[in-house]
Order: sequence, then C-alpha cells, then structure tokens
Amino acid sequence: MPYFPPHRWWVETVWEEIGQNWTKNDFWEFINVVTDFEQELFLNYGSIEKIIFDWEIIWYKKDDCEVLVVPSIEIINNFPVYKIWSKEYKIIKKYLKQKIGDNKNYWRVITHTRFFLTSFIGWLSARSPHPNPLPSKEREYNRIKWIHIEHGSSYVLLSSKLKSYISIIYDKTIWKWVFKKADRVLAISKVSKEFILNKFIKREISVFYRWLDFLYNLEEKNDDVQIVYIWRLVFLKWVSNLIDAYISSRINNKLIIIWDGEEKIKLEEKSKWKNIHFLWYKNREFVFDFLSKHNCILVNPSFSEWMPTTVIEWLLTKNVVVATDVWWTKEITNHKDLILFKAWDEKELKKNLIYAVENYSKLKWVSFEEIKNKFSRENNILKLYNLVK
Repeated sequence: MPYFPPHRWWVETVWEEIGQNWTKNDFWEFINVVTDFEQELFLNYGSIEKIIFDWEIIWYKKDDCEVLVVPSIEIINNFPVYKIWSKEYKIIKKYLKQKIGDNKNYWRVITHTRFFLTSFIGWLSARSPHPNPLPSKEREYNRIKWIHIEHGSSYVLLSSKLKSYISIIYDKTIWKWVFKKADRVLAISKVSKEFILNKFIKREISVFYRWLDFLYNLEEKNDDVQIVYIWRLVFLKWVSNLIDAYISSRINNKLIIIWDGEEKIKLEEKSKWKNIHFLWYKNREFVFDFLSKHNCILVNPSFSEWMPTTVIEWLLTKNVVVATDVWWTKEITNHKDLILFKAWDEKELKKNLIYAVENYSKLKWVSFEEIKNKFSRENNILKLYNLVK
C-alpha cells in the first residue's frame, strides 16, 4: 500500500475495513505492508500491540490485522517509495518469507493502482524465485497469486503538456506490464475497466464497487424543497456557475451552500441580496442529519470528479441529485432521481434545476433500494473475497 490510515483516502480507508472484515469472518490472515507516512501517530502510541521479529519492532497489530511499516521517501509529491536498501525493509522481507513458508496457495499478494512503485514491489514479492531446485518452468515463479486492483480511470495529467506526455509514455510502456502479468485484474468501476481495455490490454477484468454505511434515521419530509450544495468552494467544483444558473432560473426555492474554501469571499459577494444562504463548514453529522430531515435537490457541479461518493450518500438520504456526467457517476443508478448534465454546460444545469424543482415529488426515493444493495458493505466485501480467493 502506498499509504495507510491515519492517512485518509478512499483506498486505504476501505482496505483497512476489508482486512478487519476478512479476519473477523476467518476468511484469511491479513497483512498490510505500507509506507511510513503519517504512521507515527500509531507507532508512538504506547499501548498498541507491536510485532517483533529478529529483535526489531516491524510494527503493529490492529483489529487482528498486521501492519508492517517500511521506511519510505516521496520522490515527488504523493509518490511514495519504499527504502528497499533499509535494514527494516530487509527484516520485513525475511519475516514475510518465513510467514508464508511453503503454504503459497493460501496467500495472495494484492496491489493497488498501477503507477505506484508499491505495485512493482508487490509483483516482486509474488514472483520471487523459488528457493529450492525445481524444473525451469516451476522455478521461474513461485505459486503466490498476484491480484491487482486498479483505481484509475484516465492517464495522469500533470502541470504541463510535456510532463503529461512523458507520464503517458511511461504509463503505456512501463506500467502496462501490471495488467499483463497480474494473475487477476479487478477494477473499481466500469469506467476503470474500459480504460484498461481500451488503453492497455484486452483481458478478463472483474468490477467491484466500494461500499457505504448510512446509519442516519430517515424521517418523513414535508418541508419545502431546498437546493443544496455541499463540498469545497474551489474552482474545479464550479460553484460560481451553479450560482449563475440558479439566479438566471428565477427559482423561488432557496439555495443553501455548506462548506468552505478559497472562493468563499468571492461567492458570498456574488450572492448578496439573493435567496442564497451560506452555512459554511459543518461536520458530517450535521450534514446528514440535515439531509435526512429536509427535502433537498443536491447539486454536484464539479467538472473533475473521480469517484462521487457524495452523490451516492445524497441519494441514500432519499433526495434528488443533479450532477455532472463525469467519470463513473452514471454507473450509480439509471433511475430518474439522479439527473446528469454535461460538465461546463450552464444552460443544461439551469434546465435540470427547474426540472428537478417541478418534478421533485415524482423523482425522490426511486433509486434508494437499488443503491442500498449495490453499495452494500456486506455484499461487496464478500464479492471481493470471492474474486480474490
């Protein structure tokens, strides 16, 4: 893993949950080999159960899952690399070899996202030479299956066209082997799957979705419909254009904006004397309590959205969502309570806001059961286990 909690992105948070679930249900032992970024919060915690091997602490056990922490560096921002020359890395490698022993059919090596060098280390771990003399075909690789889970849906775009072009060449030549050599490739969405098939290699790829827990009590909603935006107030979220579309639509329903960000003052100035209300930053509990009790049309106008978790959560509050048709948003549901519009198209956004207000009672709740099942924790963790085993 390139990162791990307390560092919080979707990959590491969900993978921590998977380990806890699989060990709890006696599916497998679970070992996370992670970089040391932000791990000091755990490593310096006195009461945590430490793992000791060859008289060295190689780090800790949490919820029956082992977390082995490798000293690491970041070559560039958000690109961590294990210090494979370090004493700690060599001890961890020795520990894993002893742990696995000859029981290779029991274990799986799982890597995430092709361009991280941790995927290369995972490949080496799965494909290391067998220590005993064997016929050439058997000696070439050991028998640990390598599962690669791809989270990307596009090439990496950097700060200049030249850097982006070099990145794409690097992707197409170096990292293509991840999809070619892995025993099984999984994708977190159909968009990610199509990206691999169209840009890298034709092979069998299975899709599994992330999951969400929604624990709030949904109440009967009898209040007036409100238009709501929740998230960062930054350019790529296109909030300024949402305000323009709202004003030009002449909708009487009030627009509520919750959160904070660098465009805060600009947006507040633009909204003066309008039926627009800023609640600024509110915690998650407040937000979902609010959405559970009120009729809302939630708007996600972002033109850069990889995995719109918020859209899924909003639909689970039995409200209507208007969102940009980017990446895999359209995979969430085909029901009419998710209204999609083309990114950057302010006229279409305006039209969809008016449509959502006029047809709210017909649209709300229609996808709730489908989404609850599609993004169920229990269903998707079990599906992932069956794909990996």
